[in-house]
Amino acid sequence: MKRPARSSAGFTLAELLVVIGIIGLVLAGTLSAKPKAAATRVAVTARSVTATLQLARAQAMSSNAETLFRIDVEKGRFGLPNSMHNLPRGMAAAVVVAETERSGDTGGIRFYPDGQSSGGEIALTLEGRSARIAVNWLTGEPRLIQ
Repeated sequence: MKRPARSSAGFTLAELLVVIGIIGLVLAGTLSAKPKAAATRVAVTARSVTATLQLARAQAMSSNAETLFRIDVEKGRFGLPNSMHNLPRGMAAAVVVAETERSGDTGGIRFYPDGQSSGGEIALTLEGRSARIAVNWLTGEPRLIQ
C-alpha cells in the first residue's frame, strides 16, 4: 500500500525563523556600515587636504615663491590654483583664516618661502563625523586633528 503524498502548502516555523534571522543580520550589517563609511570618507578627505597643504608648503620652499592653498566652502572645492579637488558630496567645510586671505566663501592659507604660513584651521563634517586640520602660522606645518 502506497501512502498518499503529503501536501506542503507552506513553510515550517523553523524555515521562517531562519529567513527572519538572515534578514536581521543583513539589516544590522547595512545600518552599522553607514556610519563607518562616513567616518572613512571624512578621514580620507582630511588626509587629502593635509597632504595638499604639505605640498603647498613644500612648493613654496622649493620655488622660493609664495604658494596659496584655497578652499571654497560653498562649492566644496579645495587645492592649489592649478589643481582643485572636490569634497565628497554632502561634506561641509568651515575655515578660519586670516582676514587678508578671505574672499566671500573662499578662504586661503598662504605659504611663504621660509616655510611659514598665514595659518588657519579647516573643519570637515559629514553625517556627524568630523576632522580638523590646523596650520601653524609660525612653522607652516599642517596637522590633522581627529
